[in-house]
Amino acid sequence: MMIKVGVCGFAKKYYNLVNVVELQRTFYNIPMKKTVQRWRDEAPENFELTFKVFQGLTHPSSSPTWRKYRGRLDPDKAKFVGNLQLNKFTEEIMLNMVEIAKTLRSPVMVVQTPKRFDYSKENVERAVKFFKRFDELLNKENVNSLIGWEPRGNWLEKSDSIRETCMEIPRLIHVTDPFFNEPAVVKDLVYFRLHGKPHLNYKYRYTKEDYKELYEKIMSVMNRGNVESVYVMFNNIKMLDNAREFEKFIKEES
Repeated sequence: MMIKVGVCGFAKKYYNLVNVVELQRTFYNIPMKKTVQRWRDEAPENFELTFKVFQGLTHPSSSPTWRKYRGRLDPDKAKFVGNLQLNKFTEEIMLNMVEIAKTLRSPVMVVQTPKRFDYSKENVERAVKFFKRFDELLNKENVNSLIGWEPRGNWLEKSDSIRETCMEIPRLIHVTDPFFNEPAVVKDLVYFRLHGKPHLNYKYRYTKEDYKELYEKIMSVMNRGNVESVYVMFNNIKMLDNAREFEKFIKEES
């Protein structure tokens, strides 16, 4: 099993400091094809690029995240975005995401649903329909990326429903912050996103005691299945320092 440690952000200097980066720019805006190709071309061959899917799939137009959108969301289309809606407009976005995944050779693309997309029978059905279609589009284009779903809010109390959805869709994995939630299901690849302590305290700097606890959690996940790789993605202000410190900790434990 391989533990891959990275950060959720992007700068060329990271090429020599970590082995994997989760791109965040793709969440706020859909980059041009030539820009995505440049990212892949400029990165070292073995450097991995995961990414967060565009907010048009996950966040409704009322979300403050749209303030960073550089374009103009057509008022007639605003009602069609977010909350894993499946329609002609969002399917165009999904195809863009598949193309990005293909160009970057991304092992994982992250679908983070907001707290307001709460657990309900309707939203479970919507999620299943959405992820099935995403899975179909990836298969159609022969793209090997997995779909990493990071639900927030009261979904975190519904692990059985998350597990059932992930088991129904081959490419779907459950993304969590391991300090607060274990993945509802464990497949070949496990993807963790660490947002600070307490949860979503991005100013937090992880300690050696945290690294010990994190390593134990990774070992525990290993025992739940035939895990081939675990991605540990720091997403806090001190993410680069923490990523490098945790890599050093892993080497000392090995």
